[in-house]
Amino acid sequence: MDLHDCAPHYRIMFAPYCPRHESRILLGYESVVAIEHTPSGPKVLLVCHCGELVTHDAVAPGPYRVEAASPATCET
Repeated sequence: MDLHDCAPHYRIMFAPYCPRHESRILLGYESVVAIEHTPSGPKVLLVCHCGELVTHDAVAPGPYRVEAASPATCET
């Protein structure tokens, strides 16, 4: 896959999750470091503006769950 021949208005963009930014970031094709072919399809490795390596399908971690404490009982 040659990404350098894309017309300027057809540039490929990626919006992976960056753990250092703790949010999704917008990266262009020039951020592509490598393309790995896997059984589930191609995996694109990108370098974020901050230097973090991310994959094109990187998603934010799930919401943090706090388990509710059981109500305290008073003994008299």
